Amino acid sequence: MIVDALSAGVGRRTSSRDSIGCGPRAVAGVLERNEVHCRIARVENLLSNPRQMKSFQHIAISAMTMDLPVVKTIARKWKKINSSGKLLIGGPVASNPATVLKDLKPDAMVLGEGEATLNELITAGFLEDQLEYSSIRGIAYLEKKSPRITPSRSFLTPEEMSSMFVPSVTRIVDYHAYQAARVYVETVRGCSNFGRTTIALPSGQECTECSNCDSADLEARMDCPEDIPPGCGFCSVPGTWGPPRSRSEDSIVNEVSELVEHGVHRIVLEAPDFLDYHRGQDRLTDPCDPPANTEAIHQLLLRLTALPEVAAGNVHLSIENMKACLFTEKVAAVLSESMQGVSPNIGLETGSDEHLRSIGKCGTSSDVLQAVRIAKAHNMAPFVYLIYGLPGETPDTVNESIRLMREVAQAGAERIILYGFRALPGSAFADFLEPHPKDPISAPLRKEAARINRARKDKYLDTIIRGVVAEPSMTHHGYSMVYPMSEGPLMTVRGGFSSGTVLNVKVTKVLSSGLVEGQVIEEH
Repeated sequence: MIVDALSAGVGRRTSSRDSIGCGPRAVAGVLERNEVHCRIARVENLLSNPRQMKSFQHIAISAMTMDLPVVKTIARKWKKINSSGKLLIGGPVASNPATVLKDLKPDAMVLGEGEATLNELITAGFLEDQLEYSSIRGIAYLEKKSPRITPSRSFLTPEEMSSMFVPSVTRIVDYHAYQAARVYVETVRGCSNFGRTTIALPSGQECTECSNCDSADLEARMDCPEDIPPGCGFCSVPGTWGPPRSRSEDSIVNEVSELVEHGVHRIVLEAPDFLDYHRGQDRLTDPCDPPANTEAIHQLLLRLTALPEVAAGNVHLSIENMKACLFTEKVAAVLSESMQGVSPNIGLETGSDEHLRSIGKCGTSSDVLQAVRIAKAHNMAPFVYLIYGLPGETPDTVNESIRLMREVAQAGAERIILYGFRALPGSAFADFLEPHPKDPISAPLRKEAARINRARKDKYLDTIIRGVVAEPSMTHHGYSMVYPMSEGPLMTVRGGFSSGTVLNVKVTKVLSSGLVEGQVIEEH
């Protein structure tokens, strides 16, 4: 059994409930490659019925660092049900292996990029107790109650990602309401931002201005005399996954096509930055140069939008995460010509340019504003991301962020997405304190984001939106939650509908900054 505990926290996902990530399907793909029968289960489903674990010999848990509480719960239940079966843990939660090993005592943890490591574990006899753990790179385990961490392994090549280790498609059916979910399909792994934060870290590390981060030598950018993790200080992607590597066009198209055949309606082309797709050489560590490979992007999108269900409007493709410094008129033209209803997600993080530089973010706030204007001019609905509670945040940086939020909203941003800072293991900011949800410094930023988002919802009143039913409402009996087939708001409608049912909904009321109520006009 593969347990998807991603974003479950203490046991239940309260946000991103419509998202199905790449990780568990990637694990399933390796197991299927080795003819190991497997199923995927959401962790909340196991909590409500843990006895279903009795049907399985072994268990693998995929989780993030925030999910450690529920991972502990499932691990304890598993050991009561099957004390002899293997317990394997992977995903971002494995970035602090010593703590997890001590608390949960799994048989092994897969560290970082997992496909090749898991494949070697299986072929070497992990499930049959026939291997010497120390011979496997990229794992952590207990030896006489002491943590042992083996050397890391090389990153997968683009060819291996495209042909040897491909995510399972058949196991998408294990997810409840997968027909209505945003199913993520990996296009790029790793990030090209090898700049670094200049904020002094709690560990005592501090930038010495060696200039490696700005070097024309892309290899030099990977080296830091102070061992400060690369990338934006809050992010662990470049340090964990390395520079970007792109999957082949064929592998992406084949995966999307098969998912659509299984009834998926919403596909997200996932990447830390989609505009890194086939951009430059293997060791690409400059986030803004060379420009995006618009030819490769255009060809991929043309093939995807030519799929019959996509062309007919029954399947929606979306793209997340694009760096503002790469988002040009040429990029916007390619996206708008290739797809309908594109909502590029552009990271601002903070409206203060000084703060941006200090956290290691590439580009400027002006780049973000210009990207929003370009996107709007090409009939796109851009989303802009910010983070409150970042190290270095002050009342002045908050005021600058509020000013920028208002400017990007006026320029055409469809939505402001505001996250609270989280101290991720493996990131430069791993040891900083996280903000309190009611932190007074960030309060004006949260209030302004909610005001802007609610005001943007008013434009949907009396419009008809095509959506797909996901699940019954958790808060209103007799209502169903409906996700838009194109870019648009989350909707709730009166009535009980089966998951995957496609509806035309007329928006009648704005309920909050993130939700509208509607009336069903037509059921397909």
